[in-house]
Amino acid sequence: MTFFVRPAGGGDTYAFGGATFTVKASGTDTEGRVGVMEQAAPAGLTVPAHTHDGEDEMFYVLDGEVRGFCGDEEFTAAAGGFIFLPRDVVHGLEVVGGRPARLLTIVGPAKFDALVAGQGTPLT
Repeated sequence: MTFFVRPAGGGDTYAFGGATFTVKASGTDTEGRVGVMEQAAPAGLTVPAHTHDGEDEMFYVLDGEVRGFCGDEEFTAAAGGFIFLPRDVVHGLEVVGGRPARLLTIVGPAKFDALVAGQGTPLT
């Protein structure tokens, strides 16, 4: 593993699941430890119930507002909020408030970033 810096706007970008993901650090970059992506999600985007097998998922809300659930708990988070979704627990979320959201999406160990790169549409 080597040191690197991604400049603002840097990283491979993909359309995936109705959002745009820019990979800031992939599992390849971090020996599989963590994946970090900046996500731009349109107003009203809904991510249906799902789980991440053996992978924790975290969001730092950069802009906008999201609402969702994890197991039996519900949450709402706006800019500056942080969400931790533990592995193997069903969860989902939606962008609320009538405007887009930007999220820093962090996964560990890194799996979801590879799914985005493998199934997403590369953007220039």
